[in-house]
Amino acid sequence: MFPENAQTKVLVYYRWSDEGTRAVVVANFLDIYLSGNSIPNFPDAGTWHELMYNKIVEVGEKGFKFDLPESSAQVFV
Repeated sequence: MFPENAQTKVLVYYRWSDEGTRAVVVANFLDIYLSGNSIPNFPDAGTWHELMYNKIVEVGEKGFKFDLPESSAQVFV
């Protein structure tokens, strides 16, 4: 698990399996829209599929920036 941000109430959780399956969950517990979020230590650069909004994202070596609607979560696999 990545450290959560108590001030913004955002939690980032990383899970993986021995077979190589990986998932990153980002949850926003605030009732405000957060724009320009970043996960600087994302597990791996490359192409990831975000399941909640069904979109493909490209993660660079330094992570990536994304928006997170209020009281929502995103799941990257």
